[in-house]
Amino acid sequence: SSGINAEYGRARDSDVLVATYPRNGTGLTLNLVVEIHKAHNPDLPSDHPFFNQLPKDQTPWIHNKFHSEADIENMPSPRAFKTHNYYEHLGTFQPGQIKIIHVFRNPKDVVCSHFYHMTKLPPGLVDYRGTFEDAVEHFLDGGFETGCYWRFNREYLENKDGHEILHLHYEELTLRKEEGVRKINSFLGYPDLDKDQMEGVVRATTLDYDNLKSYQVGKPGKGEEMMTKEQRERFDERSRKEFEEFEGVPESYFSDDLYVGQMNR
Repeated sequence: SSGINAEYGRARDSDVLVATYPRNGTGLTLNLVVEIHKAHNPDLPSDHPFFNQLPKDQTPWIHNKFHSEADIENMPSPRAFKTHNYYEHLGTFQPGQIKIIHVFRNPKDVVCSHFYHMTKLPPGLVDYRGTFEDAVEHFLDGGFETGCYWRFNREYLENKDGHEILHLHYEELTLRKEEGVRKINSFLGYPDLDKDQMEGVVRATTLDYDNLKSYQVGKPGKGEEMMTKEQRERFDERSRKEFEEFEGVPESYFSDDLYVGQMNR
């Protein structure tokens, strides 16, 4: 089938899908995609989904029931979609049919972000009563609602079916944002952004961390204050075992010294 999935009609050449394990930079990456498209397409009509303030309508989830096939079919190009699904669910696409941006984040930061997310949400959404220590063990043992972080990301990094995938890590989208923007821009097939366009994209997608309250654990390095050194080293060991064979995984995923020092480089 040439569809995004059964409900989603036909994929288009300009479609892009952002695939992430939860708390791995989904929103930031989609914001970058949207702002890059807007920078190159100043004449997009004001009713284009990219101007919609509701993330689920601006960049719909695939494999869900928020939108009908007609809704998706009627979305004007360019379109951007998102998923937290495992690689095997990409089987609804032919390789090369849709561009995929896979973003992964240091698991030491992911477990901290998950814990915040689970404990700070209104009661009833997530009923998590464990301690942070419990969350660390749970994460090492198989993960939260999406399952194992390492398995999820390994399968995308392996890319056994040969999909057109850009692999990015969260650190280059936050600590070295212009580098990440250039990679996404090029992957989307656009000419280089000029200085003004680049500044516009960066400005529109930069959170003011200092003014955000503590519920936002978006800054790399949170594990330095929330985890013990022993916990971090267990994560490093696991990441080395799972990721060492893949190019492009930062050394800070394997080394506590580099992780702790990354904010100062």
